[in-house]
This record gives sequence, C-alpha cells and structure tokens, in this order.
Amino acid sequence: MSPPPLPCPADASGRLLERSAHLALLEQAVRQVAEGGAATVVVHGRPGTGRTAVLAEAASLARGAGLHVVTPPARRAGPRRLRDIASHLSAQTAYGPAGTPLAVLVDDAEDVIRQEHDAGCAGRRPLLRVTAGTDPAVLGADGPPGYELALRPLSADAVRVLLVEAYGEEAGGPLVPAATATTGGSPAVLCAALRWWPAPAPGPDEFAALADQVGRRHVRHTLARVSGRTVALVEASAVTDGDLPFDRVCELAGILPPWRERARAELAGTGLLDQVGHPRLYDPLVADRVLGLMDDGRRHDLYERAVRLGRGDGVPAPVLGRLVAHSRTAEPWAPAALYAAGVHARRSGDEADAVVFLEQALDRGASGELRAKVLLALSTARLSLRPEAADRGFRRVLTETSGPDGSAVRLLAADLLLLRGGGSSVAAALESAAARRTTSAAERRTLLGLRELALERGPAEASAAPDHGDGASRPALDAAEAAAAAWRHCLAGREIGRARRLAIAALEPAEAGLFAPRLVAARVLAVTEDVALARVGLRRIEAEARRRAVGPAIGQALLGLAELALRTDDPDEAGARLAEALAEVPRTHWHPRSLPRLAATEALVALGDGRPDLAESALVGALPDRHEHGVGESQLLFAGGLLGLHTGRAAEAASHLRECGRILLALGCPNPAVVPWRSHLAMALASVDPSAAARLAAESLAEARAWSAPGTVGSVHLWAGLTLTGLPALGHLQSAMRVLAGSTARRRYVRATAETSAALLDDGRPAEGRRLLDEAVAAGCADGERPVPRVQEVVAMFASLPKLSRAQLSTAQLRVALLAAEGRSNKAIAEKLSVSLRTVELHLTSSYRALGIAGRADLTEMLGHAGSGRR
Repeated sequence: MSPPPLPCPADASGRLLERSAHLALLEQAVRQVAEGGAATVVVHGRPGTGRTAVLAEAASLARGAGLHVVTPPARRAGPRRLRDIASHLSAQTAYGPAGTPLAVLVDDAEDVIRQEHDAGCAGRRPLLRVTAGTDPAVLGADGPPGYELALRPLSADAVRVLLVEAYGEEAGGPLVPAATATTGGSPAVLCAALRWWPAPAPGPDEFAALADQVGRRHVRHTLARVSGRTVALVEASAVTDGDLPFDRVCELAGILPPWRERARAELAGTGLLDQVGHPRLYDPLVADRVLGLMDDGRRHDLYERAVRLGRGDGVPAPVLGRLVAHSRTAEPWAPAALYAAGVHARRSGDEADAVVFLEQALDRGASGELRAKVLLALSTARLSLRPEAADRGFRRVLTETSGPDGSAVRLLAADLLLLRGGGSSVAAALESAAARRTTSAAERRTLLGLRELALERGPAEASAAPDHGDGASRPALDAAEAAAAAWRHCLAGREIGRARRLAIAALEPAEAGLFAPRLVAARVLAVTEDVALARVGLRRIEAEARRRAVGPAIGQALLGLAELALRTDDPDEAGARLAEALAEVPRTHWHPRSLPRLAATEALVALGDGRPDLAESALVGALPDRHEHGVGESQLLFAGGLLGLHTGRAAEAASHLRECGRILLALGCPNPAVVPWRSHLAMALASVDPSAAARLAAESLAEARAWSAPGTVGSVHLWAGLTLTGLPALGHLQSAMRVLAGSTARRRYVRATAETSAALLDDGRPAEGRRLLDEAVAAGCADGERPVPRVQEVVAMFASLPKLSRAQLSTAQLRVALLAAEGRSNKAIAEKLSVSLRTVELHLTSSYRALGIAGRADLTEMLGHAGSGRR
C-alpha cells in the first residue's frame, strides 16, 4: 500500500519548502533502489506548485547514491511525446556500466510505465521511476513499492519565509496577505515576482499588480505547452465554471464527439481542473487569468453561446444569471435570471458579486414587482459594502414602487431602513409612504406602526397608530402596531401587564416577518423582566436574520442580548454577545443613530468588568451633540454618568445624568426600568444637595412602583439606600434585599444583602450584619460566577472589626468586655477580676458606647473570640 499524499510545495528556483516528509520519502525510495530493489514515486499537483523542483531534488539524491539518471526531454503531449520518451530511454539506458541502477525522471508523462517497458528498462536492473504530472492511479498493487507526493500551494507561513528572505522582516511581513491572495500560493508565480522586484520591497498594491502580471504569464506559458484543442477546452471551462456538463463544454469549445474522450484525458493532464464531469478550473484566480488572456470578441462569443446552451438545457436560474452577466444578452427573461443570481450570491455570502448581478438586472430593464425586489435585494447586499447607499436604496423602494404586488417588498424595505437607525427623517419617509393613495389599509397600519417605532416617543408624543387595547371586539393589532403600543407603555412606565401582552403578540414568530417590531418587543420584555421570553425571542431573530443574511438584524439582536445580560448582572455574557455583534457588523457599518446605544453598552460592560479606563475609551467622542436625541443618546449619557460616579467625578456625573433625564422626559419616559437616571443622579448629589437627592430617590421609587417590576423596585430601593444615611438608608436596603430575592438580578440581590450587612454594622448590630453577610457570601458562591466586589469589601470590614474594636477600649474595659463576650455574668466577672459589680457595669456601659452597639450580644462579633485576647 502506498503512503498517503503529503503536501510538498516548492519554489520555482528548485528549493523545496515545507519538505521534510517528502525528502524522507525520496531518500527512502533512492536507498531502496541502490540496494537492488525498485521503486516508483509519483508527483502530482497543480501547475506552478513545484513538480520540476521535486524532480531536480530526486535527481540530485539519485546521483549522490550512484544511480544512472535518465531525464527524457519535455515536449508537447500526445503520441509523438510518448515515442520521444521511448526512443530517449532506449538511447540513455545504453550508457553506463552494466547493472548500474537506473533513475528515470519524467516530467508530465502520461504512460511512462508502458513506455519504459517498451524501451526495455524494466527487469534489466534496479529501477527508480519518478514521474511528475501523472495521475495517482498509476500506483498499482502489482508494481514496485510506490510513493505518492501531492504538491500543494504554499502556506502563508512559507510565503512569509520567501518574502522575509527577499525583503527583510519589517518590509516582507506586511506583504504576506497581498502576496498570498494574488499568487494563490503558487511558488512559481511568487518566486518569479520576487525575481522581477528585488529589494527594496514594493507596497502591497504594487506587489499585487506585479503578481497578477506574472500569474498571467505563467498561465500563458502553461497553455502554450498543450494542444489547441486543450486550450479551447480550458477556455470553455473558465467560462462555464462548472455549471455545464462536459459534453456541453466540449460543444462550446468546438470539439467533436470522436475527440472528446481524448480531450478529457488531455485536460485532466494539465492539472488545471478542479473537476472534470462539470469542468471547472481549480482556482478562481487562474480562471480569471484565463479569461483575461482571451480577446474580447472570443470571450463574449463564448458567453453568448454558453447562455444559449444553458437555457436550452434548463439550467437553474442563478446559473443562467451568472452566464448572462458576462454576456450582452438583452432578452426579456434576462433581468429575472440576473436577480436569481444576485439572490444566490447573497445567500452564499458574496455580497460584491450580488451587487454586480442586481445592478445589471436594473440596467437590463427589470420592471414592476421584479424591479422592487431587485431594488430591495440590491440595497440589502450593499449593507456590508456601502451602508449609506443601502439606505438610499431602501428609500427608493418606498418612493418608486406602488401597487399591491409590491406591498411585501415595501414593508421589508421600511423594516430594514428602521433597523439601520430610525429618527425623524425615517419616520417622515414612512409616513409619506403610508399616505400614498395606492397604499392598502393593512400596509398603512404597519407603516404607521413602524413610524412610531422610528420616533421612539411615549404617549405624549405618539400619534397615528391607535392602541386598541385587548378587547376582543377591537381589530387585532399587527406586529408593528403591537410593538409600538408596547413601547409606549414601556416608556410611560404604566400597565406592565398590557405592555407584556402586546410585546408577546409582536414577538410571535412569522415566516419572513419584519425584524424591527420583534426587536422592540424583545426590548420591552427585557424591561418587564420576562428575561427567558426576551432571550428566546432574540435568539430566534438572530437565527432568522442569519438565514436571510440581514446583517443589521443580527447585530441588533446580539446587542439586545448583551443589554439583557447587563440587566441580569452578567457582564461576562454581555461582553461575549457584544463582541459577536461587532464581529458580525463592524463599527463603521453601524448607523450613526445606533452608535450611542452601542457605545453605552460597551461602556457598561467595561464598568462591569472593573475597567473604567475601557469605559472612558468607549465614551470618548461619543457623547451626543446632535439636535435630535432618542433613547440611545440617553443610554449613552447614563453610561457617562455612571462612569463619573465610579471615578469620583460627581459633578461630571450629575451633568450627564441631568441631560439624560431631560431627553427621556422629553420622550415621555419617566420609567426607571428603561434608564434609572434619577436614582444615580441622587447618588451624585448626595454629598452636595441631600434634600434634592432624597427627592429624586422618592420620585424614582414612586415611578418604579407604578411600573411594578420587582427587579426595578428592588434596584431603586438599593440605590436609595446607597444615597441616604441612617435608618432611612437601612430601611431601603432591607426592602431591596427582600424584593430582589425573587428577581432575575441575582448579583444585585447579593449586593443588596452585603450593603444591608454593612448598614447593620454601622447601626451597632454587627451580629445581625454577620448573619446577612454569610448569606451574601453563600449566595455569591452558589451563582458560580465572579465574586461581587462589594461582598469582598464587607467581608474585609468584618475581618478587621476585632482589631479596630479592641483599640477603642482601655485595658480595663477590654478585660471586662472579653469576659462578657465569653458569656460570663457580671457577678462572675467581678469575682474573676476582684472588682466591684458596679465597676463591671460601668466598664460594660462605656464599652457599648465606644463600640456603638446595643448590648453584650454583639460583643463576640465586635471583639472576636474572647480567648484570643488572653495572655
């Protein structure tokens, strides 16, 4: 059995790269023949991957081992080529001492084994046969032991080696991506380009242009070595690109049936094909160069004929569209074929080709409903290439298409336009489309619902789309209307049950449904604290957006998941989803109206990770300065305020939070579950204006209770407890702990418990505080997540208590207090220390006052184990 194929790229100068395994096999084969055996080595690979270099290495090894090397001349393939090999072998084997082992090295031979038999080589003496370009099938079980070397293009690492050797590390390293892409890893092309341009190194664009020129010369040289029939077949294969069967490709190339099998063998022997049944060149780069070497007339003629053959055979529309795109066909069916090709290219992830096909569909007269579909598909394809052009295209769909047949397309365009950013200009475009006489009542309702979502307004500013409520006798709301109504309730902070029902209705899965209403519905469910429903809805939206290749919807769904994770105090999950969103939609492709929300989420994730420096970087230059503001801008300002609180810049925090509140109140949004600006503004003002801080805390609590989401109410209690002092603060913290115990914000509950523990310590009840702290530590460990920083701080406070407490007492007071902490009575202490009972009572009273505790029950917690104070 032959060894498995191994990669063995080589450069054009004859030096093998990445070669250790192949050199070992060549040495083994040479040694085997030198010892009197026989061996066959077959080298196969694409043109330019170093077959000649391998033969040269084999010849060197064979000569070094004392073998007589025979190398037939390279000529054009065919019967004459085989006769030349036979005669040359007969002549060459006559030389050299009798019995000397032979090494026969043949480049691009087809039947070399049979020709060697004809030449009388086999059986006379030990024989090493090394053939390049031969099909691996020549390795037969009945022949001598065989070795197969499968050549591959150079890896990026090997390309780097050659570039660094030619230009040095500093200049060669940056050229690797361009060199790998424009040479296809071909050693012949790369090394020729390096010889053409010695140091100093060119720029990437210059090297790419040179490599392309060299690549074309290499393809021309390869084609010059084969017959005209094979060249015609290669050209036809480049045109059809695997879309037509072999017989049709032969017909396109003008090859008659009697010659087709011979043509098939010749074509396979070139090494240019990836497949033969439906001929396709092995590398699109090579196919482009083959097409580039043809004159325009022949290329267009081949494409025209390929279109006729393909349409006659009934090839799929995307295949036909690809052929049409390269032809001058202006038939009425051509735009539909081009549209199909564009849609197929989008599904394959090739947006650039999709744009080319769809633009041609418009240029060749797409009209009516097809024109609307082409415009929509073209704009969607441009999202990842030219987002601004995509926005203009969506607006064209709204303004240039009419009639009931285009309703679905117009609604999808409106949906994608809203996904990109919203705002008053988008709202105006949607309202204008809804006002057209040709717009149906159902489409008008959806467009007006989307308009409300674009405005992001609460009840005071909302218009157009009515909220029909939940009555069975009222007309059912569609997804856009339901989402708009749910968002209004969410902003207003009233009727949480109705907001939840409307959001669930809007989130119902629909085949090819609109994305924007469902994304808003998921945001509403996050605010109503229906976390599981929101997460499932966002995951479904993400999956559908991936199937439909709608990048903005994928990015918005992942951003929604990141925000949801922040609401449940999971910064690690939030960071992971945010990274996915930015990987899916690069920052430069987010609409300016979406960037504030994105930057705010980045900053909050960084703060959750304890990295205010990264939060600062996310917010630098991102704070809004435009006239038109929405919820995204308020989120950004809130993140800036939170950063100010984290870094001790209370005045800056207060400024950002006031502006945040102004924007939200202008939008009709007092709900702290959307953005809790009042609570955090109260914390920023606590030290400079306590009365204003108390008022803001009370207002925030009233709004939270009106919304009645447990997590929001508990969080507002927590923030009020951190703002106020004394017994009011303790009361809020205890309420926060009680309410958050059943919410999804587990880490916030742990923090509330730790803060209550610290407040009880300050209130002179350390024993109660210790019990709560133990609960906080246990709850934090049960979550299995990163520890809550505040818990660690409170643990450190309690750990330092004994030392601090003992330092506050005199020696006599400490002696009495330690005995009391052991549980001894006053009388027993008096007898133990030989003092009066009155003295014991006075020392204990002074100790309680100094330690700020109510009685002896807290002495053990304050002083630690009594025995530790004994000498």
